[in-house]
Amino acid sequence: MKKLGIILMFVSLTGFSQDFQGRAYYMSKVNVNMDFMKNMPPDRAAAVKARMKTATEKNYTLEFNSNESFFDEEERLDPNGNGGGFNWMQFVTGPEGGSIYKDLQSKIYINKKELFGKVFLVKDSIPESKWVLTGETRKIGIYNAYKATITKEVEERVMSFGNRSRTGEAPPNPPERKTRDVVMSAWFTPEIPVSTGPSMYGGLPGLILEINDDRTTMLCTKVILNPKDKIKVKAPTKGKEVTSIEFEQIAKDKAEEMRNMYRGRRGSGSRARITN
Repeated sequence: MKKLGIILMFVSLTGFSQDFQGRAYYMSKVNVNMDFMKNMPPDRAAAVKARMKTATEKNYTLEFNSNESFFDEEERLDPNGNGGGFNWMQFVTGPEGGSIYKDLQSKIYINKKELFGKVFLVKDSIPESKWVLTGETRKIGIYNAYKATITKEVEERVMSFGNRSRTGEAPPNPPERKTRDVVMSAWFTPEIPVSTGPSMYGGLPGLILEINDDRTTMLCTKVILNPKDKIKVKAPTKGKEVTSIEFEQIAKDKAEEMRNMYRGRRGSGSRARITN
């Protein structure tokens, strides 16, 4: 394993100038527990499955240079027709990741996220990831990839639905909070020596081409190095700057506010907005 680490370090430091840049394209899929639909009428269950397929299969772009990266989801029409109101789908599939800028030298990230019509810039330190190299290798496209794993604690989401609103959507009850340890795996290539990857993943001596994070799999489908159209990786600037802890509390408070509003008004169509 020590020999493998030395080889990776050597490969990652050769063959590229310090000002190289690139663009990587990813696709993702999320495996969702469908047990919450057991008691739904067949036609409604089919409609929910179709919407969840759209919500859980996405495409992304990662732009990077030696020192920075910017990860963003490809734009498309809102498959849920949510229009800024309560998005119950996020309680099943997990919250949207938003756009993520990373400064790889200063180890700072900025996550641009929208919550009920207001834009936040979640700025914090990039958490350290204690990856373990397994010694396994494989080809992903034209690149030699190496496997690394890490164990982390994740929160399980257990959904239950109450009475439907007038719009036909069922306001969800708060999910039961349960946690468990999972082993996530990454495949990275030191042939592209940048310590980043899709979403918040990174910290390896090469670009992450595939990540398997519990229920979510992200796979790189294409890489373009040093494209003719020069890439300018820029940090997002428009939005209210908060820390990750502050944002989590804001999101928790607004979710509880929305649940109470839907319970009280039985789907009157009101929408919440953040004004502070």
